[in-house]
Amino acid sequence: MSRLRVSIVMPARNEEASIGLVLDEIPRAHVDEIIVVDNGSRDHTAAVARERGAIVVDERQPGYGRACLAGIARAHP
Repeated sequence: MSRLRVSIVMPARNEEASIGLVLDEIPRAHVDEIIVVDNGSRDHTAAVARERGAIVVDERQPGYGRACLAGIARAHP
C-alpha cells in the first residue's frame, strides 16, 4: 500500500509576528510539505516562513481563494 502524502497550504498576509509560531507547532513527522502562500505581505512573512522550512509561493492577486489555489497548484501530486 502506498503512503498518503500530506501537504499543508497556508495563505498568509502580513503575518510576520505569528507565522513562525504557527509553523513551529506543526508536527513535521506527519507532514510532507508546508506551503505558505504570501498574498501580498508588506512585512517579512515570506522570510520567516522560509526560515521555518516552508515552501513560499507568491500570489500578488488579492484574495483568500486565489492564495489557496496557488498553493494547491504548487503542492506535489
